[in-house]
Amino acid sequence: MNKPRFGRVAIIGVGLIGGSIARVLKHRRLAGRIVGAGRGSQNLQTALGLGIVDEVAAPEKAVEGADLIVICTPVLSIIPTLEAIAPHVKKGALVTDAGSTKKEIVARGEAIANGRFFFVGSHPIAGTEKSGAGASFETLFDGKVCIVTPSANTPPDKLEIVNSLWTDAGMRVSIMDPEKHDKVLGAISHLPHMTAFALVNALAGTDGGEEMLQFAGGGFKDTTRIASSPPEMWADIAMANSDALAEMVGKNIEQLKKIESAIKAGDRAALLGMFGRANKFREKLR
Repeated sequence: MNKPRFGRVAIIGVGLIGGSIARVLKHRRLAGRIVGAGRGSQNLQTALGLGIVDEVAAPEKAVEGADLIVICTPVLSIIPTLEAIAPHVKKGALVTDAGSTKKEIVARGEAIANGRFFFVGSHPIAGTEKSGAGASFETLFDGKVCIVTPSANTPPDKLEIVNSLWTDAGMRVSIMDPEKHDKVLGAISHLPHMTAFALVNALAGTDGGEEMLQFAGGGFKDTTRIASSPPEMWADIAMANSDALAEMVGKNIEQLKKIESAIKAGDRAALLGMFGRANKFREKLR
């Protein structure tokens, strides 16, 4: 039997993403032992009972002796978690994360590691509206994209290990600058969630909104599906990527105001122009 790539792996935050990573590591026999850590004791016991992890422990204990540490906590908890575990991380260990913002996390992560261990940022773009260890599954990452965000200080061999972690999980890896990552994701992921939340709240705040909801068809359901995502997680993401996201929210509001003005003015030609441009640009999406 081949020796596992990692002797000991600590996963902090054994939810949908963390649990699915653990399942991949187990199925492919990439880890000798997987230790789970996190805030919810009941969730950790679920992970243990399902065999997703081999043991559970407090984060500081879980990382002791670990070759690889994957932080899958809510995005605003990543840096505090890293600060708490740093004294317990062995020299030369590799730490990555699954956060959906990267600029500050990478900068702070490398500063905390300070050459004693290594931090390489990751963002696996995969998920469902469900959460918790019980919602995890091994094929979650199949065919999806993971953005890995090294800096000028990242050793090539450490970058390769992180890349391999995600390709082994079935993902396509894209290398991106941390700041560019936040701008791109602010536009194509974070903004759509804000828009979905706003659309649902617009209906909820309308007289008779609940009755209207009974007649919702595919358009409303498709457009607002992601409004069912965990509020805490998305509030954290909005705060963590505030600059890039606020800019995109402003652009979205600007477009809505143009549509509003055209409707009020009865300007069908303006509406056709705006809708046509959107239609043509949307066709570029494959």
